[in-house]
Amino acid sequence: MQALWMALGALFFAMMGVCIKLASSSYQTMEIVMYRGLTGIVMFAVMLRMSGLSLATPVPRLHVQRNAAGIAAMSLWFYAIGHLPFATAMTLNNMSSVWIGTILIAGAWWKTRRMAYPWLFVAVVAGFVGVVLLLDPRFEGNAPLPSVLGVCSGMLSAMAYMQVSALGKAGEPELRTVFYFSLGTTLVGLVGTLAFGGFTPLHWQTAWLLPATGIFASLGQLCLTRAYTRGSTLVVATLQYLGLVYASLFSILLFKEHLHPWAWWGMGIIVLSGVAATWLRQHGSGAAAHRTS
Repeated sequence: MQALWMALGALFFAMMGVCIKLASSSYQTMEIVMYRGLTGIVMFAVMLRMSGLSLATPVPRLHVQRNAAGIAAMSLWFYAIGHLPFATAMTLNNMSSVWIGTILIAGAWWKTRRMAYPWLFVAVVAGFVGVVLLLDPRFEGNAPLPSVLGVCSGMLSAMAYMQVSALGKAGEPELRTVFYFSLGTTLVGLVGTLAFGGFTPLHWQTAWLLPATGIFASLGQLCLTRAYTRGSTLVVATLQYLGLVYASLFSILLFKEHLHPWAWWGMGIIVLSGVAATWLRQHGSGAAAHRTS
């Protein structure tokens, strides 16, 4: 079931991305962020009421940390989707496994001042080579700022996933986790919208994209949270890359985008390095840590 949750969540996030791509020509990024959160509040408030769960949480600090990383990652990701080829933006955000490996390597080096996980280091380096191929060092076809922000969104997503895992280990229900995330998203989106020019008038031709973004995002968030808190990290992280398959199909069929062959090679390298990094963390890092302790 955990594999099914992640596969379904990846599809929902890809569909959310399509809505964001279409809405980005009519609405600013923080508006889309706010409407995404507002839709989630309504959905999860109803689900919380039906399940009888209280809003009181014993781990408010974990929620604050998860929201800080997650909302920042999501905002940068939404901006990248609006300004980069669809498959490129989705790939950059799905680099969380590579970034988690980077954090693990950096933490081990800080403590021991030596390379504790050499094969994980190789996987991480390969992942960043894939990024270079995907973006092209000359940024041909990709604006530098959205590209950099897309890379940053992947890094912050890794931090957010680590907090989601910590919330699951603390026994926090998934519905409460995603409700507070939606609440934080709405507040940050509202402040950002007011700070960057205010609200755009709604038109029926595009207004439906805003709640649709929130519905798909909330369903995807619920599936992802359930998968990460209940399933095998390796299986979940691997199936997360199904989202890139969906995104590539949408990019070609809906947006008529054609990436350079080097970009496709880059996407493939990122996927393989992400899966390898996850496997090495689960099967190799523990042994390496024991040897260095």
